[in-house]
Amino acid sequence: VKFMLGTLLGAKYNVLVTPESYNTPLGITKTIRTSLRPTHDIFVCEMGAKYVGEIKEICDIVNPNHGIITSIGPQHLESFKSLKNVVKTKFELADSLDKSGMLFLNEEDENIKANPHSHPSITYGLSPNNNYYASDIQVSSKGTSFFVHHNDERVMFNTILLGQHNVINLLGAIAVCCELGVELNKLPTLAKKIQPVEHRLQLSHRGNTTVIDDAYNSNPSGVKAAINVLSLFDGFKIVITPGMIELGSAQEEENYKFGVTMANVCDYVVLVGQKQTEPIFKGLTDSGFNPEKIFIAESLTEGANKAFSLQPDC
Repeated sequence: VKFMLGTLLGAKYNVLVTPESYNTPLGITKTIRTSLRPTHDIFVCEMGAKYVGEIKEICDIVNPNHGIITSIGPQHLESFKSLKNVVKTKFELADSLDKSGMLFLNEEDENIKANPHSHPSITYGLSPNNNYYASDIQVSSKGTSFFVHHNDERVMFNTILLGQHNVINLLGAIAVCCELGVELNKLPTLAKKIQPVEHRLQLSHRGNTTVIDDAYNSNPSGVKAAINVLSLFDGFKIVITPGMIELGSAQEEENYKFGVTMANVCDYVVLVGQKQTEPIFKGLTDSGFNPEKIFIAESLTEGANKAFSLQPDC
C-alpha cells in the first residue's frame, strides 16, 4: 500500500516513501535523517511491530497527520502472544492521530471491523456502505479490473496486480489520495504503472513455466491470497514452501490449514524442511491429497530443482 501511495500521490505531490521494509524506529529514523527534505509534501511511513507499544514508539517519532490500517491478522504471535495484542498495537496508530487527522480503515478486514475506534474514520471495502467501495471485480492471470465508487463517481481501474486482496489494497490508496485532493478520474492512468513489490506475488517466466514469487515472510491471510491467485492460472500447479513461522502456539494449526487450502488447488507440493512442514503434510493428506505428489526437500534450491523437473504425468 505504501508503494501504491507513492505512485498515486505523485500525481500532485512530491512524496517520500520509506524504502524496502524500513518499518522499525531505526530504519524510519535513518530515512528521515538521510532522505526527507523540505521540498517533500508528504512522507508515507510504513510502521511495523512485533510487540505492544512499538507502533506508538514510531508515532512518537513521526507524529503522523493521517493513518491507514490495512489489515490485522494473526502475525508474529510468538511475540504478541494473542490476536488481541495485535489489534491493540495496530490501533496505536489511530490513538496517535490529532483530531483533524483522517483515519482510513479497511472494512473488509474482520478484525478491523470488529474493533471500532472513536476517531472519525473513512472506510473502504466491497460494500456500498463504505465511503469508497469497489465493484465488478474481474481477476485473471493477466491482472485485475474493477470499478471504484465514491459519492456519485464511478471510475474503472485496471492493474497488473493479481488478486482481490490487491483490489482492496489499491482501493485504500485511492481513498487516501482522493481525500488529499487528487481527483479520482486522474488515478486510473497512474494505477496501471504500479508494479508488484519484490517477492510479493511477483510474476516472472522461465521458459513455459510461470513463477509466482511470494517468498516474503508470510502469514495466514497472505497464504490464502496467494493460493487464490494460483487457482486463477491454467496448467498444473506446484507450491514450494517451508511453511509459516512466528505464529507461536497457533503455528501448527495455521500450517495445517495451509495444507488443507493447498489440497484443493495444487497438483504437486514441495515442502522445504521435513520437521517444520509436518502440519502442512498432514493437512494435505487429511484432505485427500495424494502423498505421492508431495515431495520433501532440505533446501529451497533442492525444492526448486525438483519442481522444475516435474511433469503433468509425474
